[in-house]
Amino acid sequence: MMDPYAVLGVSPTASDEEIKSAYRKLARRYHPDNYGEDAEAARRAEEKMKQINEAYDAITKMRSGNRSSSSAEGEYGEIRARINHGLFAEAELMLERIPSSGRNAEWHYLKSVVLMRRGWINDALSEIETACAMDPGNAEYKNAKEAFYRNAAAFGRGYRQNGYGRSAQGCSTCDMCTGLICADCCCECMGGDLIRCI
Repeated sequence: MMDPYAVLGVSPTASDEEIKSAYRKLARRYHPDNYGEDAEAARRAEEKMKQINEAYDAITKMRSGNRSSSSAEGEYGEIRARINHGLFAEAELMLERIPSSGRNAEWHYLKSVVLMRRGWINDALSEIETACAMDPGNAEYKNAKEAFYRNAAAFGRGYRQNGYGRSAQGCSTCDMCTGLICADCCCECMGGDLIRCI
């Protein structure tokens, strides 16, 4: 099956409300009744609608099934709610109050989301990798990590470097621009936006 987040056109870190909104928009667009007399278009729309429904069901199931009771409810649930409402400073304070002994895979995942939204890409990557290592079967964490790498790799294509990892002409304005675009892309894969004009 295709990546359900890609089918709905949303990031794996999108809030439940963003996912529901994307689903509704696609459902209105591809409902077979919209195609009236054109039987072939209605058939294609019905197939697309089936994919959309399966993707939405898969995401809903992942999100409810992949969260332990301690993460879906209680403190981690409250932290997720803060993140979904854009209250990243509050979410980070709540995360930092959790003692080291209570920092499970969910903690590292949520910390990565907060760090990504603040633009701290390397730290965010480290945290999502830790979350995936602690809970390798969690599809939500895995999808977020894959989206991070997929978006970061897209900006690396075509960037020529010499054998020392630097551009052949040294650090130029283009190098800095490429770095900013890459950072913006990484932010966007986690639902944030570093540079609003891109």
